[in-house]
Amino acid sequence: MRRALLLLAILFTYVVMIWGGMVRSTDSGLACPSWPLCYGDFSLPKDLSARMEMGHRTVSGLAGLFVFLSTVAVWRNIGGPAKLTTGIALLFTLSAALTGMKMIKSEAPHLKYVEHMLLESFHIYESMIILGALVVTYRLLYKKEGESYIPIWVYVPALVTIMTGVLVRYTGSGEACGHEWPTCAGYLVPPMDDWKVALQFTHRNLAYITWLMFLAYLLRFRDKLALFAFLLINVQFVFAVSMVLSGFFLPLVFLDTASGFFLFAFLTYHVRVRL
Repeated sequence: MRRALLLLAILFTYVVMIWGGMVRSTDSGLACPSWPLCYGDFSLPKDLSARMEMGHRTVSGLAGLFVFLSTVAVWRNIGGPAKLTTGIALLFTLSAALTGMKMIKSEAPHLKYVEHMLLESFHIYESMIILGALVVTYRLLYKKEGESYIPIWVYVPALVTIMTGVLVRYTGSGEACGHEWPTCAGYLVPPMDDWKVALQFTHRNLAYITWLMFLAYLLRFRDKLALFAFLLINVQFVFAVSMVLSGFFLPLVFLDTASGFFLFAFLTYHVRVRL
């Protein structure tokens, strides 16, 4: 039962993150004017955007429930670090709910002000912490000794790239370089007077560094895990480039979001925190 609850918590948290990305991409974040219910009651929204936003809230509630039940199950029967990681997941689940409420009240999805952009980005970081804590909990309880691992020097640049990608998405910087690659605003090295261009360009270069780290990891270890990780980073790279070149075609945005957060969970499960 404990294992099933933990897997459900991981699954629903992952779905929440993908769904939230679609809410952002379709500008549906303010389709429901009140919180936590869409119109202050339990009536089903008629507008598609409102349904998407309400669906996101519903799935978030289910994810929170499974995080709570997982935490209770671990705390009742397990000691050690798993208590800490589930506690972190539950704490940030509560924090994310409050942040979501604040976002609606302040109309942060409009991204009018820098504080709105930072609030939205922080909300995604909260979800990443929840997902990461749950994955680490599962790893502590069920990962077998002697399995292959991913070095910290591969994990860190990937994590930083994912985090800057969140900033790019939630500060409205995704199209700062235009719909072009590898050039940015017509330059290989663009002028940095626009902070959104600078952020997008920085994110791209971090992605290149990350790709090189994965290649070095594959060449050094040459095992199944290294090969699969290298394939994953290439899939993510293809989705990201295709998304930009297509003018942020919605299905490609979905695939980029889904593959990016899956990569984060996969790497977090396999990383070894030792040089």
